[in-house]
Amino acid sequence: MSKCVRSGYCCQQTVCPFGEWDDEANQCKHLVGENPGDFACGIYDWIIQQPHADFSPAFGAGCCSSLNPVRLKMLEKAKA
Repeated sequence: MSKCVRSGYCCQQTVCPFGEWDDEANQCKHLVGENPGDFACGIYDWIIQQPHADFSPAFGAGCCSSLNPVRLKMLEKAKA
């Protein structure tokens, strides 16, 4: 399992079952933080109390998608 690096990419692409899209910001309205590495879910504490939250969203799992250029850049930078 890959580690989440808090790139914010997932929440900037689509919303989870608990999310709400913000057209103006072009991301989930619950995404908090200013920069990759600092992003987090603003309603995390509420979500983890909900039934089936252990399945979705996959908090901490790390998207490990080759389509996530932000994550890939962060991992490369960490190696340097």
